[in-house]
Amino acid sequence: MTKKITCCLLFLMLYSTISMGQDTTSVKNKSKFDVGLEGMLGFSVGKNFYSMNVGGPGLYLRINNDWKIGIGALPSIFLLNGKLGARLGVSPRVDYKNFVIMAPFFHRDVTGEWIPSFGLGYKFHKKKSH
Repeated sequence: MTKKITCCLLFLMLYSTISMGQDTTSVKNKSKFDVGLEGMLGFSVGKNFYSMNVGGPGLYLRINNDWKIGIGALPSIFLLNGKLGARLGVSPRVDYKNFVIMAPFFHRDVTGEWIPSFGLGYKFHKKKSH
């Protein structure tokens, strides 16, 4: 008798899960194709060093709607002494509206030194549709 009750309960749980997953809402009109940039693109320079950075994860203190300060990771492509490479940089940064002032540091595994640089960036946002 217990097996029958257990089987019935399992069947009812499975049935309710499947029936709840059904979408009963009407089909909405699909939005138009939309292309745009989102994220941050920046450039920094140092001694015999140039890098192009994209915004990565970070931790920020938002002061108000226009100002933020914090630290973030910057996936980057760089040119050091004429040689191209890719590296993750770490940077303190100040954001004002869409503009970023940053000072990325990049670690060199070979020598163990840190390469300092200074740069500017611009944040791209998806335009809000009304």
